[in-house]
Amino acid sequence: MKNAVIYARYSPGPQQTEQSIEGQVRECRQYAAQHGLNITDVYADRKQTGRNDNRAEFQRMLRDAKRGKFDVLIVWKIDRFGRNREEIARNKAFLRLAGVSIEFACEHIPDGPEGIILEAVLEGMAEYYSANLAQNTLRGMRENALKAKSNGSGIATGYVTGADGRRVIDPEGAEIVRKIFREYLEGRTMSEIASGLKNIPTKRGRVFTVGSVSKILRNRNYIGEYKWMDIVIPGGMPAIIDDQTFERVQLKLAAQKRNHRSGATYMLTGKVFCGHCGSTMVGTSGTGRHGDVHYYYACLRRRQRKGCKKESVRKEWLEKEVVRLTVEHVLRDEVIELIADKVMELQYREREDNSKVVYFEGKLAEVQKSIDNLVRAIENGLLTDEIDLRLRQLSEEKATYQDELAAAQAVQPIIPRETVVAWMKMFKAGDVDNPDYCRRLIEVFVNKIILYDDKLIITYNYSGDNAEEVPINEIEEAAAEGLKNVLSGGPNI
Repeated sequence: MKNAVIYARYSPGPQQTEQSIEGQVRECRQYAAQHGLNITDVYADRKQTGRNDNRAEFQRMLRDAKRGKFDVLIVWKIDRFGRNREEIARNKAFLRLAGVSIEFACEHIPDGPEGIILEAVLEGMAEYYSANLAQNTLRGMRENALKAKSNGSGIATGYVTGADGRRVIDPEGAEIVRKIFREYLEGRTMSEIASGLKNIPTKRGRVFTVGSVSKILRNRNYIGEYKWMDIVIPGGMPAIIDDQTFERVQLKLAAQKRNHRSGATYMLTGKVFCGHCGSTMVGTSGTGRHGDVHYYYACLRRRQRKGCKKESVRKEWLEKEVVRLTVEHVLRDEVIELIADKVMELQYREREDNSKVVYFEGKLAEVQKSIDNLVRAIENGLLTDEIDLRLRQLSEEKATYQDELAAAQAVQPIIPRETVVAWMKMFKAGDVDNPDYCRRLIEVFVNKIILYDDKLIITYNYSGDNAEEVPINEIEEAAAEGLKNVLSGGPNI
């Protein structure tokens, strides 16, 4: 089960209350339960604008993502994550590079189909900028690594940085590591080991979990192997665990892994719906007669025994077909040109739209009028604790609306059309056997899939003729012609 966290936010204003946070968290928890996600933390910014990402809990969430504390971020809606498209794209790119996926509990598409494409282009540009920026700092870090010196993060339990920059053993932490290895070989489960350490904080001040115990058991630092990116230096740091003990643990871990179900990533989560009842189809799995695990997309209403009769569908079959059809239908030069035109229209339309400016000017005027009324009351000798509190609240709201107005008035740069086209054409050279490519292709271009017994309908992220209806028998015929055995075992539909 993947670890997930929730991010929730509500803006300043008299209509925004703590209940807003509670409602967002409740619906995000329901989403997590439906999709088999384990919630480990909740980040909540109260009375914080979404116009920029300078929010305490949001920044804490980003830091924790970089530290690898969770796999999935669940947000109620896209506007809770942020309302500035450039910052949304940049932060999504940051999270994706940290290995974190973002899922929205109550909506799939924020600003129309071309908005998804534009956001993906911006996200790609943000990644490129981050990569270039990182290059300038990597040189010095690489020099440190070649000398087996610490680069300031990722120091495992049991070690600290010495005066010369190299790692040295922390006696208390090293004893915890030895205890974990010893108890695992004695037959205790990772859950039991973590429970036994519940009164001892981890290096980051958190409680030990099955995940943190597992990470320690697999960490080759403990046999003295220094590693940073592609640099590996055996003996580059002092060993805490001897080689023989470490190898015995690895053999036991490998044996247990063979006896457990392997995890699966469901690329179509939130995008595929039942043609019978309209409910979302969620990832599930089952074990065959010979112990092998099969993965499916199943109608949520059927799983909840609410009357739908839609049969489950093989995960591998459906995902491969969606990727194949997307490549055939969308990644054609004429469609790419059409999407580029629509993205440009969207950019110019957003630049010309002054509705946000008008809105925030109106809100500022309202707040200023309330402030003026209170000031007159104070000047007339009426000053109470309630008036003083309300005046401070209004001053905070005014500052927020001023920031919002300034952001709305700022002219956003237009991404050139050739950049949009070039970015989309990069997908044409992708490898359909590469899971990362398939996931990204689906994420950017696929809007919605409706699955019936005899056909599937795919809607793509661009306006106009953006739907593809494919009979199931045509898919089966395509498979029979040698399309990499996409129907191996046959879809259960």
